Amino acid sequence: MSGKEDKPRADWEAIEREYRAGQVSLRAIASAHGITEGAIRKKAKAEGWQRALADKVRQAVREKLVRTDGTQPQRASDSEIIEGAAIRGLNVITSHRKDLQQLHGLKRVLAERLSTYMQGVTPDGPCLGDKESPGDLLEKLSRITARLIPLERQAHNLDAEPDEPSGGRSLADFYGGSEG
Repeated sequence: MSGKEDKPRADWEAIEREYRAGQVSLRAIASAHGITEGAIRKKAKAEGWQRALADKVRQAVREKLVRTDGTQPQRASDSEIIEGAAIRGLNVITSHRKDLQQLHGLKRVLAERLSTYMQGVTPDGPCLGDKESPGDLLEKLSRITARLIPLERQAHNLDAEPDEPSGGRSLADFYGGSEG
């Protein structure tokens, strides 16, 4: 084996990151990676590397210093906070969508019972009370539909202003059982 084959290959990706970050001298990078400054300059010129990230790196360091004085644990970054909140929001909306599917099922049952009444047949057993009438079923079906449409639009983010749900009702109003 020749001497060149025994020598470990330089980690050019790591060298490029350090070079572009602009925080460490070429001499220090070369020393850390066991290569010459000239080899780094040659590769940087050939591949168009720029040491243009130094200002952005300094700004990021300042932001981290503002968030912590170094003696306390690092606080969560904005992106970590956003990601956590997004996951929680996704879980809530997914749950609401499942609940709305169940509500659609109940609406179908009421519609079938009303259809049975309209055909002149009395459905088996009371659905929502002993004295259920076609008018009662129609009123209940209308109320469920009126509530379901804006809630479903909200759960699927179909309206332009999600903070102002259609009809003044929110998912919280529905689940809390408040009547309007």
